[in-house]
Amino acid sequence: MNILKPILIFLLLVVTSKGYSQKKEKKTTNEQKEIADLAMKMEGGHNSGDLPWRLTLSNPLEMTENAQWFNNAGLGLFIHWGTAAGYYGSPWVMRRPKEKGSDQPMASYQEYYEKSIQRFTAENYDPSLWMNAAKKAGFKYVVLTAKHHDGYTLWPSKHTDLGVQKNLEGRDLLQPFVKAVKNEGLKLGFYFSGADWHLDKEYMSLMKYKGKVLNWKGEYVSEASIPPLPVKILKQKKKIAFELMKAYTPDIWWWDSGLPVNFKETALAYNPDMLFNNRGNVYHPDFEKGPYPGAHFVTPENFHMVKWEHMKKLKANGVKWEVCMSLNKGYGWFYEGKSNKSESIRNMGDILFAIARVRCWGGNVLLNIKPRPDGSLPDENYVMFSKMERWMKHSSQSIYEVEGTHFPEQSNVPITTSLDKKVWYVHARPGESKWQKGPFYEGCSPNQPIAIQNVPKVLSVTLLRTGAKVKYQYNDRELIIDNPPANKDGLHEVIKVVIDPKSVE
Repeated sequence: MNILKPILIFLLLVVTSKGYSQKKEKKTTNEQKEIADLAMKMEGGHNSGDLPWRLTLSNPLEMTENAQWFNNAGLGLFIHWGTAAGYYGSPWVMRRPKEKGSDQPMASYQEYYEKSIQRFTAENYDPSLWMNAAKKAGFKYVVLTAKHHDGYTLWPSKHTDLGVQKNLEGRDLLQPFVKAVKNEGLKLGFYFSGADWHLDKEYMSLMKYKGKVLNWKGEYVSEASIPPLPVKILKQKKKIAFELMKAYTPDIWWWDSGLPVNFKETALAYNPDMLFNNRGNVYHPDFEKGPYPGAHFVTPENFHMVKWEHMKKLKANGVKWEVCMSLNKGYGWFYEGKSNKSESIRNMGDILFAIARVRCWGGNVLLNIKPRPDGSLPDENYVMFSKMERWMKHSSQSIYEVEGTHFPEQSNVPITTSLDKKVWYVHARPGESKWQKGPFYEGCSPNQPIAIQNVPKVLSVTLLRTGAKVKYQYNDRELIIDNPPANKDGLHEVIKVVIDPKSVE
């Protein structure tokens, strides 16, 4: 594949500042050539096309036979846990202003690391509790933040000085996690940030203000004074990534900013069936971009990016996808240790309907939870797991091993079907809620009967939870059903429509 154009763009983005001496410029140019040579070894799609950012992936890598599980997994559990949970809820507080127009970040570089690391104790950490509850609730795979942007590793890495060896006496937090995941028969994934604001600190700016940039020391300096990221740091970060791949051979490697690596030195070296998302095309802390280091699927972030006009293009192009969205409230993806906002979760009826919507369009949902810095999980999360477990006992067949339909073109609620198209699962609206007009319910016609067009001959219509018959009207291939209320847990009902096999195309 021709990747020359993206490489040239990459080189332009990291070109040396004019303020350097001639000797310095020559050294930097050589280093950047080496970075470009590394990038040339990469393979995979480019960040281009007519779809929004995070949805673009030309030429996705082919999934191996053993990796086909992802296509019908349906539901994954995202776990953001690490030092960011200690206080702020996100490492981005170092790079975002306190308020609009302010020259001060929400937290200084020093303040973030001091408070976050100090409060990250893991004293009540028992991942077997998380995984047991997740398995019962219907989750098929899990992705844990092994290393986020702040650079803190949840295992005692030999290639960085920031991690569990800093404050937890080198206690490997991944080992019991991996054991718990495998004991429950779930697929294992690791979130890994190629950007590392600890190792990268001398080569990055935190914020921009009136033509100046904020460095990690809290000083505003000229942008030209920030040196480019040297190759030695890139190589160091690659060693960290390979160390993790070798130790635990994950099923999913979930980039969130990547490194110039290729498929041969990652998956083929450690796990040929390992899957990669499409967020690995950023190498530098200031987010210069290049070609992806090989990717199998795309990952839009948050539900507002999931729109049918985009998802049907992905489906037509054979591109697999998942959407990540957070269950707990609060700023950022981590537990917000300085407040109690993350103790609460969002409306579970809305979340489950969003899952149905995504499955209707052929994607997976990666639902995020936020453990506390001591390793325990807020009580409301276990309440959520229990509700999902009860719902899955009667309606899981509408989520897993299913095909999608053309909602909202064909119907005013999401519909999934069995793989042979002989059974349709109609996901009824759960009723009125504050999100009724929000993105989860867009196109769902509140207070109106369920209407489905172009339906083959119907043999029966029943409530999936109870098997009770449901009244319906069927004329000229149009099926009309009264929308049933939500169940006692506030979750939507599924209506099972059996199609005459003779009429299935």
